[in-house]
Amino acid sequence: MKLRTRSRIRRLALPLAVLAMAVAPAVPAAPTDAPAAPSSTGRTAAPRDTEIASDRAITSEVRARLASAGTLDPARIRVSTMDGVVKLEGSVRDDKQRATAMELARSVRGVTAVSDELRAGTD
Repeated sequence: MKLRTRSRIRRLALPLAVLAMAVAPAVPAAPTDAPAAPSSTGRTAAPRDTEIASDRAITSEVRARLASAGTLDPARIRVSTMDGVVKLEGSVRDDKQRATAMELARSVRGVTAVSDELRAGTD
């Protein structure tokens, strides 16, 4: 009887080992009490959801200011924000409009920099 049990265990050992290796990556690691690492921007680490909400608010405010300027066509300017850096893309009539768009974006609270990817003089 002992011989049969050993034989059964040996036959099950390999499939169980393969199953354990397949399931191991799906099991979450135990939580650690390590503090969050600081972000690469030098700011204190903040929840990503908060950063996304802030970036969305900045983008909305920049769009609103571009629309209220009266001298710009906001439909031709795409605005995006990541970590407080606003990117302006699209086209404007001339360099004066480019400067206006850049200044309006810089004036929004929370903006750390503005990336100018506007093309002037392309209709």
